[in-house]
Amino acid sequence: MTKAKKENRICRSFRQDFPQFVERAEALGVRIDLSKARRRPGHDRVYWLDGYRQLTGYTLRADGMPFTLMDAANNIDKVLTQIEEDRAVAAELSVQERFARVMEEFRKIKPRDGMIGEVRIPNGDRGHCFFFANYDGGVRLEGVGDVAKAKAEWRQGETDAAQLNRFCDALEADFARRQEEAA
Repeated sequence: MTKAKKENRICRSFRQDFPQFVERAEALGVRIDLSKARRRPGHDRVYWLDGYRQLTGYTLRADGMPFTLMDAANNIDKVLTQIEEDRAVAAELSVQERFARVMEEFRKIKPRDGMIGEVRIPNGDRGHCFFFANYDGGVRLEGVGDVAKAKAEWRQGETDAAQLNRFCDALEADFARRQEEAA
């Protein structure tokens, strides 16, 4: 019988390249991975936060200058600070208020057929919707779990925005039903 490998949420190369951020990242419980894409000689490594947010490996900054190692460190620091600050804010909010934050972002999405819409709040709260003929998805709050799921079936002549509104209304109704059952 072999000993099970301990899950390491921070990849080894990140620990080598940015040791100053390892302790903060571990305390936050985030996962930082090295891109699986093939590295080209002379190009920087690309690190991803929780599989969705690119931390490093950009070619140019917003001002057109080359993206440097110092820019990468500043970007990592900025992202970790956002998570820390948002978790402090979320700690003061009720489950209903956290759900409302996700729904506010959901209603801003411009759906396109075949797209997967994602809402990710820095503290870890998130929602998703599959924009196919039927809109299907849910909301998950960090530390709470799934709090709502919904489906909005396709209707002849309805716009994507109207279908998204029906989907969001269904999510809110499911959330309210689950809250009543829990009370």
